Amino acid sequence: MMIGLKNASIKQKLIVIQTITAFIVVLVCCVFFVVNDIKTFKDAAVRKMYSLARIVGESAVSTLLFIDQDAASQILMKLNKEPDILEAAILDNNGKLFAKYARTKPDIDAIKDITNEKEIAADFSGNKLTVSYKIYQENEFLGTVVLRAALNDLHKIISGYIKVAGMILFAALIASLIIGAFLQRSIPHRLLSLVSKTKEVAETGNYSLRVADNGNDEIGILSQGFNNMLDRIEKMDTYLKETNIALKDYSRNLEQSNRELEEFAYISSHDMKSPITSLNGMLTLMEQKNVVREEHRNLFLMAKNSARQMQKTINALNEIIAFRKTLKIEKENIDLHEALEDVKLRIYDSILSSGAIINADFSACTHVNYPVAHLKSIFQNLLTNAIKYKQEGKPPVIDIRTSIDKNFVVLEVKDQGMGIDMKMYKDKLFGLFQRFHTHIEGVGIGLHMIHSIIESYGGKIYIDSEVNKGTTFKIYLSNVPF
Repeated sequence: MMIGLKNASIKQKLIVIQTITAFIVVLVCCVFFVVNDIKTFKDAAVRKMYSLARIVGESAVSTLLFIDQDAASQILMKLNKEPDILEAAILDNNGKLFAKYARTKPDIDAIKDITNEKEIAADFSGNKLTVSYKIYQENEFLGTVVLRAALNDLHKIISGYIKVAGMILFAALIASLIIGAFLQRSIPHRLLSLVSKTKEVAETGNYSLRVADNGNDEIGILSQGFNNMLDRIEKMDTYLKETNIALKDYSRNLEQSNRELEEFAYISSHDMKSPITSLNGMLTLMEQKNVVREEHRNLFLMAKNSARQMQKTINALNEIIAFRKTLKIEKENIDLHEALEDVKLRIYDSILSSGAIINADFSACTHVNYPVAHLKSIFQNLLTNAIKYKQEGKPPVIDIRTSIDKNFVVLEVKDQGMGIDMKMYKDKLFGLFQRFHTHIEGVGIGLHMIHSIIESYGGKIYIDSEVNKGTTFKIYLSNVPF
């Protein structure tokens, strides 16, 4: 029943609760009146039987004094005028049967003296009442009168009460249902109105809707609270929409600025490329023609190195611009072994000359859903860095392995090279043109490119490094379709 009520409407719950309450109250009242009337009936029956027993006892005094059993029997025979009397007996002062009466088959042995030294005693057993009365003459105990009567009227009364109580309960049940439905009509209507508005707001997202309820009861307070909540949500929704529009405008402006900056960088690097190339050619020609005076040799070499470095920077800038245009390309299901082997072929000369040892364990995950060009770029940058920044006099050892973490394939690349001073460069690891070992030739765009690739596809990269001990790269590659 409780499970059924759980999914019932509030109106149904209120009617059921009121009906059950009314039913219990009426039932308790009926039980009280029935029990009270039964007690009253029993008390009246006891008084009537006591009166008869006393009359019989007073009439039997002389028969007990003169031991006249026939006269005593005649007195008991007069009880046949009482239709409820079943059996009667007079006992002497020793408790022995002195006289008896039975309306039908005698059962005097079943009559017990239940006086227990009281002047009068009554016992209800089944549908019979047994009453005993002690007979005294000037404080001398002469004997006892015992009467047993049938309580047929009691059963009739109880049956009648049960019928009447059933009718009253049924009438009360019907009345409570009708009255409850009528009186509670307004409560479910107001609650249903609140529920309807709640559903409408949830389905349409229209926070301007309100519940029309000015009551001061709990439902009215709930409706007012609901309206106040909608006021706040509506204001917040308006603010969020305005903010979203502003963010979209800002994003468009930012994208436009980025495009303009990239275009400017491209044009600038393109325009500078020819003069720098010409300058490098002229410096090389001057060196070949040996036209530089000895006292100007150092200045010439500085100019040549600066021109060469500028050439590398311009080339790196062009590479970055071209690289950014390739982000967000389509993913493929890539075999990690094949991708790594292809990269190793590309940098075969570096591996051979350095004596690099590359260990790969892809047992945890052999394939990844990723753009093949970008995955190979990650491999190539990390491997070339590990080879370039190896410890002096030691062949580089590079360990690569995979693992799974939720929706990510984790690619871990560990080397035993020079390492990075994390205290000094922790916040500059992925900056453009950032270099951590200036004594080795480089531009400083590799980690920046790796970081851009990984984050553009929803991944993360973490670096743990210690100087002269090596570096570990942990790359979380998003393995879900982009």
